Amino acid sequence: MRIAIISTYTHPSRLLRKERSIMQSSVPELLAALCPPDAEIELYNEKETDIPLDRHWDLVFFSYLHAYYEHTKVLSTLFRRQGMTTVAGGRHASHFRADALQYFDAVVAEDPEANLPALIADFQRGELQPVYALPPVPPEQIPTYRYDLVDYRNNLVRLPGIEASRGCPFSCNFCVLTGHEQYRYRPIDHVIRDIRDRMIFNQRIPGVTNNAFSFLDNNLGGSPRYLRELCEALMPLKKIWGCALTFNVLRDPELVRLMGRAGCRYVYTGLESLNPESISSMNKGQNKLSEVREVIQRAFASGIVLSFGLLVGADGDTNDYLERVPEYLHDLGDHCPTFLGIVCPYPETPFFAQVAAEGRLLPGVISRDLDGYTLCHRPPRLHPSEVIDHFQRLSRALGSLHNVGRHVWNRLMTSDLPRYKACVVMSAPEVMSLRAPLANRSRSYIAGRDPIEAWDAEKMRELGLEPQRIEASSCRADPRGLARIRPRRAGRSSAAA
Repeated sequence: MRIAIISTYTHPSRLLRKERSIMQSSVPELLAALCPPDAEIELYNEKETDIPLDRHWDLVFFSYLHAYYEHTKVLSTLFRRQGMTTVAGGRHASHFRADALQYFDAVVAEDPEANLPALIADFQRGELQPVYALPPVPPEQIPTYRYDLVDYRNNLVRLPGIEASRGCPFSCNFCVLTGHEQYRYRPIDHVIRDIRDRMIFNQRIPGVTNNAFSFLDNNLGGSPRYLRELCEALMPLKKIWGCALTFNVLRDPELVRLMGRAGCRYVYTGLESLNPESISSMNKGQNKLSEVREVIQRAFASGIVLSFGLLVGADGDTNDYLERVPEYLHDLGDHCPTFLGIVCPYPETPFFAQVAAEGRLLPGVISRDLDGYTLCHRPPRLHPSEVIDHFQRLSRALGSLHNVGRHVWNRLMTSDLPRYKACVVMSAPEVMSLRAPLANRSRSYIAGRDPIEAWDAEKMRELGLEPQRIEASSCRADPRGLARIRPRRAGRSSAAA
């Protein structure tokens, strides 16, 4: 049996560009570990390489984000017309099962560990079911990734990844995890075994990528106790690693220093805003803005390059606040974010339920607009055009060479721990990437106004496919204020079959 596992991608500029960055999705390596040992498996990560359209597989698994849906269903339709069986997985496919089943033969609507083997067994018997939604397995049953299938020739700086935990204990109102995924973590000895004995490292840049890896957890610090024990277990390995975690963890001086001694050299945290009203509107109480400067200084002094993201268009944002963001960052020691986006109302989130109930969803939103770089709602205190003006201005200013140089210079000598300086230098391209979404000067960054990628648009016309429209009726709020997708009956599209 020949199997392809494809992680699709579309660039925020809506131009045909790759994103060969350090951290990449490891979903293909996880899914490969769940396939039969005698299967012929090919992995494709579209951030790094193109998807061949002239190959034939028996079964094709697609992993994608909301904004990649139109592109992914084009690929699926092309493959199905050649007699291949296609499967969609991920949060979008789980929440929009009826829509996805018009363009894919089956949907994996829960974690893959139990569902993928069941799906493959049914496929081999000729009894494929439309939806696979077996409950998650215990964390100790999460398998080791197929590191042997990672091709580092496609990406000079890519690091291998691993999961120690899944989910997050917090309930940020714009987060796709809120209300949908329980926080749980793997046994520490399993994590250490995978890193020590099974992980294959990228040897292409000695002293930078070798013996370095990334934790792919949504929040590695969801349990501070677990993180402490994990760091203690990591120390003898003498590896270099990075992770994402929530701001509250960084407020613990002892834990941060322990992470640095255990080899942590990079942390991403979702700061999201320097405006208290915006933080409150996001239900992000774990972020204490009065402590940001202290937290930044502590992380770098501990040998950890602290990276954070900022969002514009939040319900608390005002013109005055957004105008002063560079000033606030200067007061923090000329620290630069490595991500700058626009708050996105994903349909399965409490934020979408709120926006929809208040009639603030912009007209013409399609799934391609749900990319974190396109305004899909009306903020209470800003006109949509003002949000875009601030987003473009901040992207240019914060991603400028002058700003990046100042960011690197101010951090370079803060710590003497191994590879710290290399990590500071490697953070520069991340900051410069803030300008990447602006590469397409024809983009308006307002939902319903920008065309999708030219190749996808052409193929959708040829195949008779329509974009998925996201409307206020797409979801409802349950009694806890969480968003729930409204089920919709949908027959299979004759164009897609």
